[in-house]
Amino acid sequence: MTDEPTLPQGPGWGLTFLYYFLGTAMVSTLLASKSLGVSLDTGLPSQFGLLLGIIGGILGTLVNRSSTLELPIRNPKKFKQQLDTVLADMGYTEVSDARSDGVLVYGRPLLRQLLSGKVYVQLNPKQAAISSRVSHIRQIKRQLANET
Repeated sequence: MTDEPTLPQGPGWGLTFLYYFLGTAMVSTLLASKSLGVSLDTGLPSQFGLLLGIIGGILGTLVNRSSTLELPIRNPKKFKQQLDTVLADMGYTEVSDARSDGVLVYGRPLLRQLLSGKVYVQLNPKQAAISSRVSHIRQIKRQLANET
């Protein structure tokens, strides 16, 4: 067993797709049944639910799955300052008492955090690893590239 801290990994493709597929399919099926005035026994509402569930699952997965970005760095302190600026622009602040194992945790105010999750950062002398939703990772990567 190693003492090296591990970066939290959120759900990947499969679980994220399943979550959004099931939620969208169930709601779509019930709404189709009520709005069309058709019984669930006919199968028509289920077909709508299946189609919209697939679309919702794909879109939810593309935007909200977890991802990790690994970047080579020269100076961890300078990189952390740049990252703090980027994350502050996105509405994130460091949660100082979140973890004691060397993994930095950034969060938004409570209500916004419920909808966006957290950003986890692990800084090593030569590399930084950032874990969050893929939409946040893309934005972080783009803004860090603009600052260098």
